[in-house]
Amino acid sequence: MVTSQKIRVGIPRALLYYKFFPMWTTFFEELGAEVIVSPKTTKILKDVAVSIAPDEDCYSSKLYYGHVMALKDKVDCFFIPRFSSGGFGKGHEKNVSCPKFIGLAEVLRSVFPDLPEIIMPYFSTAKNNHGKMKFLKYCFSIGSKFTRNPFRIRTAIKKALKEQKEHYQHIQISVDELQKWERSEIILNEIPDVEEGDVPLKVAIVGHSYVLNDPYQSIGIMKKLTSHGVDYITSEQMPRRLVEQQMDYLESNMYFEYEREIIGTVMHFLESKTIDGILHLIIFSCGPDSIGGELCSRFSRRKPEVPLLQLVIDEHTGEAGLNTRIEAFIDMLRRRKIIKEKKIRRKIECL
Repeated sequence: MVTSQKIRVGIPRALLYYKFFPMWTTFFEELGAEVIVSPKTTKILKDVAVSIAPDEDCYSSKLYYGHVMALKDKVDCFFIPRFSSGGFGKGHEKNVSCPKFIGLAEVLRSVFPDLPEIIMPYFSTAKNNHGKMKFLKYCFSIGSKFTRNPFRIRTAIKKALKEQKEHYQHIQISVDELQKWERSEIILNEIPDVEEGDVPLKVAIVGHSYVLNDPYQSIGIMKKLTSHGVDYITSEQMPRRLVEQQMDYLESNMYFEYEREIIGTVMHFLESKTIDGILHLIIFSCGPDSIGGELCSRFSRRKPEVPLLQLVIDEHTGEAGLNTRIEAFIDMLRRRKIIKEKKIRRKIECL
């Protein structure tokens, strides 16, 4: 595949892109390739995706098909890794990602044989005991498609890993930062729109990164909350140490890797009671989400002091109905906060 012209590598802006885009884009660009990322999700893209994707796929997986179609005539090859598990930390070598991530590239190649070449390395620490050596072998194998210089490939790997590490450090806050946010000393995201003298509500938004970071798929949930005077934190931002502490309380291992941060975030705030409410975005027909959603619902019923609202999203979700539910939830949180503050003032007056 090595040519004098830049090879155009297509990366769909969906699913694992939101976890690993710094590493992927840096790696290919350092190899001299032109990385082309599909445009942000729109209604047109969604309609195309739903019309061609398998009916049994979850909404997020269906959108992936639309992003592939948006790129197929603009690139020389696709990069769609078959990522099963990555072994994030001690004990996590047993955890896996969604099975859809493993078969997606193969399904696309079978259903659409006219697609450009798909680079689809398979990586799994849980099922195949893959480690650093296997990762490096894949990197050099892929890199050789773009350059014959092994030193350039090695440099590309180092820079890609560095960018990915910095990306995680930028997103995931420390325990100290979380405590400052809980005490309203800092704001982590957008400044909430509140009336002068009012205190913003604190809400945790939990969901998969490819939902939270896609405004169309999440129906602009973050901007909606900000406009209603909500200071939010996402499950993606939560300190990993606190998430894993909560996972240790479970009777059995939650082996879906990306569901862990969702459940761990919900469990943490139900226990700490440092926020006003939790919003859980669930993708329709997502297997891991169906398990995680049920667990979060059960934990919430045991500790109802922090209200939990679960919103199931699919291609038919209407924005008007969603807005009504969000506004009703926020109004309820605000009333609870006022009642709570009155009780605190009465106690102080009685002292």
